[in-house]
Amino acid sequence: MTNDSIYEIWRPDNSPWTQWVKPVVFPFLRPPAHERDDYVIQDWRIPLCADAAIIVDLPGAEGVSAGIAMARAGYRPVLVYNACPNADYREMSEFGPQWRTDSGSPPVVVDMSSILTAICATTKELASLPLSEEAPPVFVLDANRRGFPGEPGWFDNRSFVTASDFPSVDYLRRHRISRVILVQPTSKTNSDILRVVLHMQRLGMAMALQSPWDSWAPRPHVFKPPIFLVTAWEWLRQKLGYRRNDFDSVRFLVSLRQNGVGHDKTCADAILPKGHALAEATLPLPGLWAPTDGIPVNLEGLGEVG
Repeated sequence: MTNDSIYEIWRPDNSPWTQWVKPVVFPFLRPPAHERDDYVIQDWRIPLCADAAIIVDLPGAEGVSAGIAMARAGYRPVLVYNACPNADYREMSEFGPQWRTDSGSPPVVVDMSSILTAICATTKELASLPLSEEAPPVFVLDANRRGFPGEPGWFDNRSFVTASDFPSVDYLRRHRISRVILVQPTSKTNSDILRVVLHMQRLGMAMALQSPWDSWAPRPHVFKPPIFLVTAWEWLRQKLGYRRNDFDSVRFLVSLRQNGVGHDKTCADAILPKGHALAEATLPLPGLWAPTDGIPVNLEGLGEVG
C-alpha cells in the first residue's frame, strides 16, 4: 500500500465526516516499515448506536485500536491527530517528505511512532469493512498530545484540540446525532477536550462516559466547567506554552486543493509570522493542512486550533 491509498481509505469521499480527518500524519507513514501482519486488536463488543458520536481519547496506538474495534461495529473512525509525528525529513517535495539519511533527527516531545504503525497495520482491515456512508463517527485522539515542554533542541510536536476540530452541534443534529460518548481511561478529562464537550453540552448535546475495553454501558454524564483560575491557566498555557521553534525542516507550506482552488498565499499570511522563510511544497494529499514549526493549524476558515 502507498501513503495515498492509505489516506483514501481513512478519508473516503462518501463520508459526511471526511473533512474532520486530519491529513497531517499520512505523509509520515512508511508502509513497508510500519505494516505488520501480527498487529492484534482485542475483541470489543459494541452495539451500533446511530444517534451517537464517539470521541476516543486514548494514548498512542490504543486510540487507533479502539477506532478499528468500533469500526467492526459499524462506526466510521475519524483520525484527529493534529501534530507532525517527527522531524525525520530534510525537506518537503511534491512527492512528500524527503527522509534524512543521517542520524541527525532530534528527539520528539510526543512519541507518535506507535500511531504510525497502528494506522498502517489496520488499514487493510478498515478497507474490508462494509461501512455505511452514514456510519456514525468515532473521533480518535492521542491522549498524550499535550506532552511536556521537552528539552532544548527537541522537536516540539505538542498539540491540542478545540471545538473547530469537530463538527458543530447543528451539523451533528442534521446527521441524526443527539449524544456524544467520551471514551477515556480515567475519570479525569483532558482540559482541551473538556472545553470541547462543555461547548457541545451548552448547546444541548447529551453526554456520556465509557471506559475503554469494558462492557459497553455508557454512563450519562454532566460535565462541569473548571474554576476560573484553572480556565485562565489553560488559556495562557495554550497561548504561551506552545512555542515555535527554528527547525528548517518544518518551515513549509502545503498547497490547498479544496474544491480545486489553491490558497497558498492566503494560508502563508494566516499561519506564518512575518519574515518567516517558506519552502513551498505541494503534497499529493487533498484537503487542508499546514503544520508550522511543530504547531498544527486547522485551516478550515483559517482558524488556529493548536
